[in-house]
Amino acid sequence: MARKRFGIGIAAAVAAVVLSVAVRAGAQEAAYPRKPITFIIPNEAGSSMDSSGRPLAELMQKELGQPMIIVNKPGAAGTIALRDVHGAKPDGYTLGLAATAHYAKLVGLVPFDHNDLTVIGVPAGGVPGIMVPADRPWKSVKELVEHARSRPGELKVATTTRGGYWWLATKAFEKTAGIKLNVLSQPGGGAMVVTQVAGGHVDLGVAGLPESRSQIQAGTIRFLAMFGSQRVPGYEQIPALAEAGYRAEVLGVMALVAPKGLPKPVHEALARAFSAAAKGAAYDKAVAQMGGVRLGFVGAEAVKFLDEQAGVMRPLLSDAGLLK
Repeated sequence: MARKRFGIGIAAAVAAVVLSVAVRAGAQEAAYPRKPITFIIPNEAGSSMDSSGRPLAELMQKELGQPMIIVNKPGAAGTIALRDVHGAKPDGYTLGLAATAHYAKLVGLVPFDHNDLTVIGVPAGGVPGIMVPADRPWKSVKELVEHARSRPGELKVATTTRGGYWWLATKAFEKTAGIKLNVLSQPGGGAMVVTQVAGGHVDLGVAGLPESRSQIQAGTIRFLAMFGSQRVPGYEQIPALAEAGYRAEVLGVMALVAPKGLPKPVHEALARAFSAAAKGAAYDKAVAQMGGVRLGFVGAEAVKFLDEQAGVMRPLLSDAGLLK
C-alpha cells in the first residue's frame, strides 16, 4: 500500500513539473518578444533589399517593442542569409528577408523552398531598370540595342549574382532585344551594380531604383528604361521597356521569413506587427519614394503569392539554363 502511495506521489510530482514547464513556456511565448530580434538582409547595405527592409524593420520594432538588429549577409543569390534563417532556432528571434526563397531550390542552390520556412509576409517588390553612365552617348534603349547589335559581346553590363533577380532580368533583356552582352555578375546586390555604372567601369547596368536614387540625384547615371509595360509611379520620366518594343516582365519580390515551427503566439505576434508595418502609410510612402511596389501580403496570402511567383520564375530560369 505504501509503495502504491509512493508511486502515486511520484506521478503527481512529475505531472506538476510538466504542468509547471508548460505554464512557463506559455508565459514566455505570451511575453514575446523579450529581447532584440535579429533581422537578416541577404544583400549589402544600400542595396534594394536593404533600402526596402530597413524601414520595415524600424516599423515592426515599434509594434513589437524590441529592437531589430540588422545583419547584412550578401552572397550566393541570397542563399547564405536564407540558410541562416532556415537553420535558426524557431523562437521568433531570427527573421530574414528573402528574394529567392521561392525559386532557389529550383536552381539547386538550397534543398528547401518557402514552404519549408514560416512566411510572415511579402511587403514589397522592385522593378529592375537599365542604366548607363551619364557620359555614355545612348539616350534611349533603342540606341543602346543598335550599338550592342553591331558589337556582339562587347558591351559590359554589371548585374547581380548569377541566378539573382537582376541577373535574370539582364538575360531576359538580352533575349527580347536579340543582343549579346558581356555580363559581369557582382558578388552582392544592386548597390554594387550602381557603383560599377557610376564609376564608368561598365557600359550599362541592370538594377533597381532604391539603390540608384543617390546616383540619379548626383547625375552620375542615367536610366534608359524600366522593365515591364508601365512606368513606375514617381519616376514617370523613365520610359517602360515595352514602349521601345521590348517585352520583359520581371518583378523582384521580397518575403519576410522565419524558421519553420514557430510557436503560434510568436507567429501571431509577428504577423500582427508585419501587417501593421507593411500596410501602413509610412511604409507605403517609403517604398513609393524608392520606386518600389508595395504588396503587403500576409500569411496564407503571401504563401500563395510565392507559389505563383515560383511558376513565373520557371520559364525565366529555363531560358537562362539554370532550371534543375
